[in-house]
Amino acid sequence: MKIRKLQLKNIGVFDDETIEFQKCPEGKAEIHIFTGQNGSGKTTLLMFLASIFSVNEIEVFPRSSTNLKQFSLDIYKNSLFKRLRGESSELNFDIQNNDKLKNYKFVFNKIIFEFEGNFISYQDSIDTKLIVYSGLNSPEVIITYTQTDFAVFVYSGYRHIKSEEIDFPKELKNNPLVGSLDFAKTYEKFTFNQWIANNLSRRAIEKERGNEERANKFAENIKVLEESISEIINKEITFELDTENIDILVNYDTEILEIDVLPDGLKSLISWIGDLLMRLDSLKWKNNTPIFDREIILFLDEIEVHLHPAWQRKVLPIVQKLFKNSQIFVSTHSPFVVNSIDDAWVYKLELENGKAKVAEVIKSEDGVSYSHVLSEIFDIDEEFGIDVQKDLDKFKELRNQILASKNGSTKTQKEFLQLAKNLAIQSEELQTIVQFELRQVSKRTGKNLTI
Repeated sequence: MKIRKLQLKNIGVFDDETIEFQKCPEGKAEIHIFTGQNGSGKTTLLMFLASIFSVNEIEVFPRSSTNLKQFSLDIYKNSLFKRLRGESSELNFDIQNNDKLKNYKFVFNKIIFEFEGNFISYQDSIDTKLIVYSGLNSPEVIITYTQTDFAVFVYSGYRHIKSEEIDFPKELKNNPLVGSLDFAKTYEKFTFNQWIANNLSRRAIEKERGNEERANKFAENIKVLEESISEIINKEITFELDTENIDILVNYDTEILEIDVLPDGLKSLISWIGDLLMRLDSLKWKNNTPIFDREIILFLDEIEVHLHPAWQRKVLPIVQKLFKNSQIFVSTHSPFVVNSIDDAWVYKLELENGKAKVAEVIKSEDGVSYSHVLSEIFDIDEEFGIDVQKDLDKFKELRNQILASKNGSTKTQKEFLQLAKNLAIQSEELQTIVQFELRQVSKRTGKNLTI
């Protein structure tokens, strides 16, 4: 299942914007990247794309009435409700399933919306049933879960992992998809720490019994996680079980550390990549499809947060390589993230009079430089600090005045040379730029302009 088109009407900063998501080359994950200044709607797009899959068919049981079936969407989550502009807000989308396209439309009215089409909801596709009993102080929600052949996961770079109490071992019996559509995961009954503890302890038990094959099975996904994060940070990490203090430890750069004292960037990576592997490992998938062959959709909001640029440029390539059948939507402010992937689609969002639109759709190329990405994607042409850049811009302006008159006034030449001196002492790079410009101006005007 893939999302092929999205239209937002009167939602957030979008008046009426339609975005089509084209296919990427076969054989690797399909990636769509949203860029733009703060407030241009990147996170809004991710939130409402994810909300498509939070549709529930509910049965409402009033105390004195026949059963009433409706469709409902919890748009209070993640501040979605605050982005709607009354009853005029609409969400339209096209879903591709088995190469067939279907169009659906949500017309929002408080938290109940009109549903058009015959869309098999995310919950239906995983054989779940949600029943809400109204008239209670706290509605009782019953969710049953069996298996799926498709899943959606949402993550933010602001997520962190922390040390917590664990058991040896403890079955994770809860639905692995509960909370999977929340950017800030708060569901405490399904935790990465417990999953790691379960697998490490079972691996140790099977090794003790001499059953290497079963031991390796429990270690397989943890090994993939360790290798993936090690490749991103360019340092080896492994997870260990502290049986004395009942805790998870991380062997990071030859040190054994508790999760709480790991660098923030590393905790962020572990929190969402580890959570994703844990949920996929715990899901009952139809036909027993291997984890890394499964069809999933990922929504990643500013995953570069807390990451050094050297780490930022490796995250997407690793995820693309691991989950080759996925469709991935990313919001980012990082040229290193954009530049790290070839053949992704980059959507430049712009604000005009407080309203957002997609100004341009560009295919990413990892063969172009970061300065090119800064200029073409992020509209940043400045290369130096603010004060130095002002002086450099003035220096070039005076250069142009001198060249335009083939000589320039004595005052202009004097100011030009003074700026050249001021810039040249800032750095070797600026000295090289200034000397080059002075030679060019001297050659074209016949004047010997030197500092």
